[in-house]
Amino acid sequence: MDFVVEVSGSATPFNLYELLRALQAAQSHDHSQREAATQQLQNWESKHEYYPALQTIFLNKDSPTEVRLLAIIQLKNGIDKHWRLYKTQSTIPELARDTIRKRLFQGTIYEGDRHLARLNSLVIAKVIRVDYPNAWPTCLTDLIQVLRDTKNGHQAELSGALVLLARIAKELGTARLRKSQTSLQSIAPEFVYVLCDIYGAKSADMIAFLTNGREDQNSDEALLAMENSLDAIKALRRLLLVGYEDPHKDNTVQQVWSSSQAQFGQFLGFINSDSSKIARCHELIGKHLMQFTKLHIGMAETHPGSFCVLPNSLELVKAYWDLTAKFSEVFDTSGGIRQDTSGQSKAKAEGPLIEKIALKGLLLLRACLDLVRCCERTVRFRSRELALEQENATKAFKAELFKDEVIIEIANVVITRLLHFRKADLDAWEEDPQEWEQQEETQGNAWLWEVRPCAEKLFLDFLRYYKDLLLPPLLSYFTTVENPETNIITREAVYTTMGLAGPSVHTQFDFERVLKTVIVADAQRTEPFCQVLRRRIAILLSQWVPIVANERTRPLIYEIFRHFLNPSDQHNDIVVRITTARLFRIITDEFGFEGEMFSPYASDVLTQLLDLLQDVEVDEAKLAILESTRSLISRMDTHVSRFGDMVMDAVPAIWQAPPGDLGFMMKQSVLAIIQTLVMSMKTESQRYQSMILPLIAEATQDGTDLYLYLIEEALDLWSNLLRQIQPPLSSDLRCLAETAIRLLTNQNEHTFTLISIVGCYIMLSPETMLEDQRRRPTLTALSRWIETKNREHVNIAIKYIESFIRLSHELGGANGLRIVVQDMMAIRVLPKIFENIHDSFEAHQTTGPKKRLPHVTSLTLVDYFDILSHIAVLDPVMFVEVLSSLGPLDQVWNWISAEWFLAFDSIGDNNRQKLNLLATTRLLEVDGPMQELVLSKLHDYIVMWTTILCQIIDTDAPNCGNDLLVLTGEPEPTEWDTPKDVRDRALFATDPVKRVQSLQFVTERLDHLVDKVGGAQAFKENWAVNVDKEVIADFDKVTALSRGET
Repeated sequence: MDFVVEVSGSATPFNLYELLRALQAAQSHDHSQREAATQQLQNWESKHEYYPALQTIFLNKDSPTEVRLLAIIQLKNGIDKHWRLYKTQSTIPELARDTIRKRLFQGTIYEGDRHLARLNSLVIAKVIRVDYPNAWPTCLTDLIQVLRDTKNGHQAELSGALVLLARIAKELGTARLRKSQTSLQSIAPEFVYVLCDIYGAKSADMIAFLTNGREDQNSDEALLAMENSLDAIKALRRLLLVGYEDPHKDNTVQQVWSSSQAQFGQFLGFINSDSSKIARCHELIGKHLMQFTKLHIGMAETHPGSFCVLPNSLELVKAYWDLTAKFSEVFDTSGGIRQDTSGQSKAKAEGPLIEKIALKGLLLLRACLDLVRCCERTVRFRSRELALEQENATKAFKAELFKDEVIIEIANVVITRLLHFRKADLDAWEEDPQEWEQQEETQGNAWLWEVRPCAEKLFLDFLRYYKDLLLPPLLSYFTTVENPETNIITREAVYTTMGLAGPSVHTQFDFERVLKTVIVADAQRTEPFCQVLRRRIAILLSQWVPIVANERTRPLIYEIFRHFLNPSDQHNDIVVRITTARLFRIITDEFGFEGEMFSPYASDVLTQLLDLLQDVEVDEAKLAILESTRSLISRMDTHVSRFGDMVMDAVPAIWQAPPGDLGFMMKQSVLAIIQTLVMSMKTESQRYQSMILPLIAEATQDGTDLYLYLIEEALDLWSNLLRQIQPPLSSDLRCLAETAIRLLTNQNEHTFTLISIVGCYIMLSPETMLEDQRRRPTLTALSRWIETKNREHVNIAIKYIESFIRLSHELGGANGLRIVVQDMMAIRVLPKIFENIHDSFEAHQTTGPKKRLPHVTSLTLVDYFDILSHIAVLDPVMFVEVLSSLGPLDQVWNWISAEWFLAFDSIGDNNRQKLNLLATTRLLEVDGPMQELVLSKLHDYIVMWTTILCQIIDTDAPNCGNDLLVLTGEPEPTEWDTPKDVRDRALFATDPVKRVQSLQFVTERLDHLVDKVGGAQAFKENWAVNVDKEVIADFDKVTALSRGET
């Protein structure tokens, strides 16, 4: 019978028509068609003709735009993945590469759709970055020729060529290999020369159009000239910044630099014009100005030495500051700059042009301040003359620009004008309070595109470098808030400055006095806009608390925060309360925070935080409030006990968060809060088991979204809950043990926590884990991890296997131990241990070229013998029975004893050495064939006893001969003990290693063995004769210690 198997996406033959159909289907609204087409495209990626065919479809302007768009995206992705690879199966063959290269330029230069042209230019730039100059040496010279051919010709083609050059310059400018940088720098002057011609011509056309005073019939051509002028200055800017090592040495660069300053002033004049013609071109003129500002700032940041030397740079910075200072006078009424990300992959700054330019002035000042305070960082060689020239220029630049009076002027303008909370901010606050608060909180890089955050950064820079100069006027400015007539907005600005300056001025400024006399009163103001002041006070206190909080100020701060969180006060709007709740985490994290001191405020604050969650709509804000709640519970420690019911009552409502990433994050926060509450309340948290256990059970169900997001937090909570539970465990908690065993058996993540959880069950409820339905699964789950490479996992797994063995004997005696040992044989834990020990023995018998390594390391062998030692110490007869089940006892003893005595050399811990000593010594008690087998290893025994006893017994009077590992008293409890710690300590105290005097133990069993073989004389003649006299003499010296001899 013939079978036909259809494999999705593999049967369709590859050709241009089928590729076009697949690209169309890949954009279908039908999910199955879209998925099948996507799979088909992936299968075709290995076809040599695939990527040239994509380019063919893209270049065919008769194809639908959406198909062409997908084709160029697929081509770009393929180049990203395969273009660098020349010797792999999935690479693009050289013939296909040649085909693609030949047609790349036309996809941008002759493309009418600017979006598609820019995407194709990105493809070209990536190819050139890899292929130039080796595989495609003519690409840049070809582009120069295109620029020359089109600069006086077809303007649309020139636009494409300029877009392409700007993208290439950007791509090559990011290269870090010296070869790529050198290649670009070698051809950059020629590009700059051509671009200067183009920009000069197009900008002249633009200026003529704007200044001729009449409505021009050829306005479309003028607008295209403006766009080409803009593209030219973009490309020129990038080349000036990345195409030269020392831009100031090139005459053309100096000319462009001077021209940019002149045109900057000229274009600013156009912006202030009221001409209707200029109004239509306002956006393009503004974009030109932004390119100039990027050039000026980029030069100061990228080439600080050249910036100081280039013509009129000092005057340029002063001109920028004059613009910024003039703007500061109208800052209160300006509309502000906002990031617009709607429909764009890259955020776009929207706002008044004059404010954008003022922002660039602040950024330029920051760059200049960094320039004069930090020497140019470079690893490239600079001649002594060049270094000296730039150093002198920098010093002159600093001396002229940053004079004392200039610094004070700049700081004064910043703190008295640019840090004001303005009407535009208040309007945005009132329009959508929660969204505004979230933006203010999360925009960490807002200083790059917003004036006020940038002004804050600039102020901090000046304060860092010129603290002594600015401190007197700054302290004087702070006194403004002590005047009762000072309005709310000015107070807010002063508090902003005070908060920023805190780390620098705290030793000279008496903040405690201001807090008591001014801030407390301001926190209670009820006049219009007082919510702005309240929000700022909360921020101010969070900035100063880590610096100056003390026993006198903390109660005042706690009271202010409680007051701001009070929802019944109408002036505490949602922004004030959310901001206060966010910042409360800083208050509780303060080093000197004490739960007892905060107790009078705890009930109100916890209630306010939990109630606030119901009023907040933004999930990020909810997460912040939950984190503040968790931090408060943690720092309250045991004092939080009386508020536990309040917290747990709020859990169900929070747990019902809507699905989604943020919803799961809220559930994570809930589990973290409960865990903190459990750790703080200790055994008192046991009353919340009925609420906690269903959450743990829900979050630990395999294959669910909750498991994926919450498993780590759920396991941590589970582990800490178990540690704080007073036995006996509830039935619901015992039932969860099977889930822990299953998770530990089936997965490799969160291993340590899962072993800890299983270990807690073993220690706190051993009778539960020793039941028939759980005993073997527990041993199976733990035994998985005794051979892993992670020693942390190995150590904890062995710890609880050993505890399991000991507790089985403690609860069930010999029969209980026998059942566990039988289970370990049945599930092949012990057989595998013995197999690996035997393999190690056989490996150690090999020598020379045929010598092989054992399957397990010496550390793993030590772990094996620790497990076996616990069985042998508890019941040596049973242990010999296990050995007998493996084969002839004499043969088994031969290899296991050889490896056991050899393993003593690999044991570095005295406790483990003694455990193995006790185990091997107890075998002396076993009668029958084992007696002679033990005596056959008498030499090894005596060497082992001598070596270990010398390390663990006391040789000084009056405790001569006493075992140093034996406890001299019961382990003392501590105030931090959990029920799990108590049980661990009890088991530790009954450990034979801590109870048995080793020297006495050895001598008693050796004497008993001597008696069984016929007395000392028979023992000496038949067995001791096989032991070296020196070994016996050393052992006699050790045994003499038991008699008080030294």
